[in-house]
Amino acid sequence: MSSETKARRCAIWFAISELKSRGYLIDRCCGKDRIFDLIAWNREHVLGLIIRTARTPDIRTCHDDVTKTSPLVLDRMVPGKTELWLYHPGGKSRYSILPGGAIAIREARV
Repeated sequence: MSSETKARRCAIWFAISELKSRGYLIDRCCGKDRIFDLIAWNREHVLGLIIRTARTPDIRTCHDDVTKTSPLVLDRMVPGKTELWLYHPGGKSRYSILPGGAIAIREARV
């Protein structure tokens, strides 16, 4: 088992923990051809989440995931929002997957 696989598994569990703390119910997706790693929902939202790890916070490392998912968003084949969460040594970056690509989601500062 590669260290990348271990890092990705840890990232998925970090995401699950965060989503639970925000009141979401979560279902983990498995299988080689899956589109999402997690499906999360609460009373207001459904989220399809792609969880990735990288050495840098650059979204270009996830180009294949964005190009695979964007057409589904365009054709409205996924319910709710679609996001990519990228875990990296500096923390986590969130991106919203849109019909034309991905855009960073800025976190509100408290």
